[in-house]
Amino acid sequence: MKNVILCSSNPILSKSLYGILRDEGHNVETIEHPAFAVQMVINKHYDLIIIDSEPFGLSAEDAAEIIKTVSPGMPVLFVGNGQSRPVETPLDLEEFKRTLHSMAV
Repeated sequence: MKNVILCSSNPILSKSLYGILRDEGHNVETIEHPAFAVQMVINKHYDLIIIDSEPFGLSAEDAAEIIKTVSPGMPVLFVGNGQSRPVETPLDLEEFKRTLHSMAV
């Protein structure tokens, strides 16, 4: 069982990914803002962070850079459109599961 942060301001995306993560046996904490993800990583150990690439406030990329500084070995998975993100939207749930398994092993 892994401790996972799911960071998205999109309620539909959060609900879908939360269900998958819980079904896979992970402990999931959901938040809306990347800045809160940074605070959570500073205060507690997590095994994986999933960040929606279209948040508001602190950008997902900036949050990932800060998280990598605080916790260098922690994987960060971006969900959204763009070439640098391993899982694009609209979300293919099977692709998400494969990516999750490769990162959370």
